[in-house]
Amino acid sequence: MCLTPEALALFLNMLDPAVIDTQADRIAIRAQRQETVWVMVGDLWCTDARHPERLVEGN
Repeated sequence: MCLTPEALALFLNMLDPAVIDTQADRIAIRAQRQETVWVMVGDLWCTDARHPERLVEGN
């Protein structure tokens, strides 16, 4: 999934800043079950979170 910088900023603003680690070319969000990493691909920020079922409680 890829987002524009503006859309990613809106998403990140909803999160607790304590769970966000930023570097120039990547943003990592630490969650209870896994870490999601966003990387810059051209003009978009993309993540490789291919398993959304992991986000469902109990899986």
